[in-house]
Amino acid sequence: MKTRFLTIMCAIVLLGLQSCSCKKGAEAVAELSTSSWELAEINEKPIDKQDFAKIPTLNFDKTESRVSGNSGCNSMSGTFKVEEDKITFGPIMGTKMACEGTGENQFMTAFNTVQKFKLGKKLYLYDGVGNKALCFTKK
Repeated sequence: MKTRFLTIMCAIVLLGLQSCSCKKGAEAVAELSTSSWELAEINEKPIDKQDFAKIPTLNFDKTESRVSGNSGCNSMSGTFKVEEDKITFGPIMGTKMACEGTGENQFMTAFNTVQKFKLGKKLYLYDGVGNKALCFTKK
């Protein structure tokens, strides 16, 4: 009975490991660059579109290793670097328009914590302790 239980548990774990079709490294950079990414969640909660002047987006340029987009009101751009499942953003510059709503502040607070990512059908950005900070879908 115990052996059967262990066999079943091992099979479940192996299936779980194989089911993640997450991309890493150069493969991830190539995939990130294929489209624009639109924010869907902050800290695992769906965004309220009314909190933003416009929905935050990210665009990745693999040739220049640059990221650009908007943070919910202001335009932003800077550099990025991917190493396996780690992602770092260089200095990010942004415009400084005054905007209504709390969405941009929530987005930037979460964005500034990002250290890792998972890329499958969605782009998940994680903070330093492994919490999902942001989730994006292809636009």
